[in-house]
Amino acid sequence: MRLTCAMGVTMVLLAGAAARAQHPPAPPAAPAENRPAVPAAAPARRGGPDQPMFDPAAVERGRVVLVAKCGFCHGSNARGGAGGSDLTRSPIVQEDEGGKQLDAFLKVGRPEKNMPKFELPDQEVADLATFLHAAIHAVSNRRDYKILDIVVGDAQAGAAYFGGAGGCASCHSATGDLAGVGGKYEPVALQQRMLLPRGGGGRGRGFAPFLDPGAVKATVTLPSGESVTGALVRLTDFDVTLYDPTGQQMRSWLRRDGVPAVALTDPLQAHMDLLRKWTDRDMHDVTAYLVTLK
Repeated sequence: MRLTCAMGVTMVLLAGAAARAQHPPAPPAAPAENRPAVPAAAPARRGGPDQPMFDPAAVERGRVVLVAKCGFCHGSNARGGAGGSDLTRSPIVQEDEGGKQLDAFLKVGRPEKNMPKFELPDQEVADLATFLHAAIHAVSNRRDYKILDIVVGDAQAGAAYFGGAGGCASCHSATGDLAGVGGKYEPVALQQRMLLPRGGGGRGRGFAPFLDPGAVKATVTLPSGESVTGALVRLTDFDVTLYDPTGQQMRSWLRRDGVPAVALTDPLQAHMDLLRKWTDRDMHDVTAYLVTLK
């Protein structure tokens, strides 16, 4: 009986050895240096607050690729151009992982929308993906953007433009309404109010636009000859509403065929006209000049 049990155990062990011989173990993994490279966008950095989120060199290389290959449709900043969409809003780009989805899409293109396919080197795809992800991050975290220096113009040139070609002196005076303006506002806010005086200063929630001193003024002339002037609140072909500062109340009239007549006056029209004429140099020069008015 003992001999029978011993023989049974021996047969089981031999069967197990035979099974292992029929299914040899998997060969060891190839060394890392022999594995094929997989394109991947530069990873986001996890360093301190002063360390860039993305590799600046990769971002710059990606920008060059974008301008050369995609800029003619999607713009030089990927935010859209002549016939091309905003790539920062593209689901393919937003869901991309290390350039994989982007690479697969570029190799196919979108012929039905006149987008050709692109066979880009792996490194260019990785750099392009890094640039696009950096752009998306910048848009979604634009509140973290820091303006390092805005006063980069020539104050003397700004004074000359203010009193000459800009025509600013026809409405404003450095010793009158603008006296001390350089100490009243920070340079960033000062430039915003100069370029976008209506709403550029950040009035905050709850502010009524018609109470702004720069609000568009409307003069309503009734068939009786009576006229009322106030800040425009609403104007359509069918009605007009203004804020009457005399009675501090809203006043509305129905309109038909242009009656009652409405004449508009924009006290900030000169600023609106100047928006089409400003150059970067003029903007910076005038800002530098206004900052000196302490």
